[in-house]
Amino acid sequence: MKNKLLIFGSVLALSLASCTGDFEDINTNETGFSNTQLEQDFNQVKAPLKTMQRGMYILVADDWQGDIQFNLNADIFSGYMGTPHDFAGNSNNSTYALVDGWNGAEWVQKYQKEMVNAYNLEKLTKEKYPQFYAWSLILKVYAMHKTTDYYGPIVYSGFGNADGTTPYDSQKAVYDKFFTELKTAIDILTPIATANKAATFFPDSADKTDGTTAHGSVATWVKFANSLRLRLALRISNIDPAKAKTEGEAALAGLGVITSNAENMAYIAEHPVKTYTGPWADINAGGAITSIMNGYNDPRRATFFYTGTGGIYQGIRMGTLVDADYRTAKADLFSKVGPIVENNLIPWFNASESYFLKAEAALKGWNVGGSAQSFYEAGIATSFAQLGAGSAATYIADDVSMPANFTDPLNAANNIAAQNLVTVKWSDAATNEVKLQKIITQKWIAGFPDGQEAWAETRRTGYPKLFLPANNLSGGKIPNGTFVRRLNFYVNEKTSNPAGYAQGVQLLGGPDTGATRLWWDTGVNKF
Repeated sequence: MKNKLLIFGSVLALSLASCTGDFEDINTNETGFSNTQLEQDFNQVKAPLKTMQRGMYILVADDWQGDIQFNLNADIFSGYMGTPHDFAGNSNNSTYALVDGWNGAEWVQKYQKEMVNAYNLEKLTKEKYPQFYAWSLILKVYAMHKTTDYYGPIVYSGFGNADGTTPYDSQKAVYDKFFTELKTAIDILTPIATANKAATFFPDSADKTDGTTAHGSVATWVKFANSLRLRLALRISNIDPAKAKTEGEAALAGLGVITSNAENMAYIAEHPVKTYTGPWADINAGGAITSIMNGYNDPRRATFFYTGTGGIYQGIRMGTLVDADYRTAKADLFSKVGPIVENNLIPWFNASESYFLKAEAALKGWNVGGSAQSFYEAGIATSFAQLGAGSAATYIADDVSMPANFTDPLNAANNIAAQNLVTVKWSDAATNEVKLQKIITQKWIAGFPDGQEAWAETRRTGYPKLFLPANNLSGGKIPNGTFVRRLNFYVNEKTSNPAGYAQGVQLLGGPDTGATRLWWDTGVNKF
């Protein structure tokens, strides 16, 4: 099965039409039931809602392509994970030889599972069942913000055009639409949740349409929408500070954001990484995260990873030219991803992130009701509590420990000195850049294993400071000494939607390579 990864690009190109170039049948009822029958007990909306929730990631039970949707790109680029597998003779994403066949999986999945169902739900619910329309908008924004943060410009506002065209939107336009959609959803659902804090979308509390830990709670979904709004506000804060501040402060009004671990949003299912790191042996701990957490002697390591030989948390550096020893004969030297992917939860948003977002917002002078230090320390403590890591007090007060140097037990050529040289303890005397580095470093640790979000934040802020790839085989497409900034557009778009693809490249503002920065990726942090 795994050998298919090496030929996925050609197979996909031959077997799939462009997901954004053919919409004739997206509103067709293929269930065999009439609309009247489907409307009983809201059955006409349950199926697309279930699909949208399940479709955020390609699960192992559905397809092996989840390995390439996020695990063999963002999870590695973020510094979270490293691969012991010599895919394509080591010429793969880890070494910056971006594989078109791999990098289209996110595009295909999100248009087939998210955008199609969001389109259908809008037609079914916008006028008749606004609460379900609001729910679909939250799911849509959560799904597609990850997609635009992979590629940049995407097909969004023009999805499903009656004239059959599939134009791209600039990333700025996409984000503007995100904020509008989140506000719409929040405005619809807040009165329902305010009138009845126990309100659920369906009267039957055992209904399985909500496959998340929110269990259909309208109030929790409002807080999730506000949390996304705050996340996205910080995402654009270096490129559009005024709008970011307006949206961020609005997210904290009303019911506010997720601030308790009891409200953490996750999808209830087996995490795909459990299979990728276990039976398939495709992924291990990353060299960057083990360097940082080892140096801090971070107790959360035991939840994130299993130790390698000798009780050591040992990662694999991005860009390592691996051989069979990394995956077979000496595989026990390296840490597998651990218990956090074995609890049947796929995290979407944790309370700790809210505190780190507010810490950064306070640093930028936003009105968030507290100091950067108080939110920073609350974020660490909340993460420790979530993971059962004990008291965070000693960790928070540590002004000595620093990230450790990285050593590869099989190849000294991969060794590298620690890069992210900050301690944990807050210091009011530090510069804003150092304060931000501390905030994002701890946010990055707490966010494991969501590599998609972590990769976005490392690109936006430059923190934590990661290791450059040990080997860059991009052939100059990603210059030596730089990090990958995005994925190439889905290769089928060149032939099935050439006008849209050309527009996407023009809106990107640079070549369709992994070196071109996204709209919000300015390289300069603003305070």
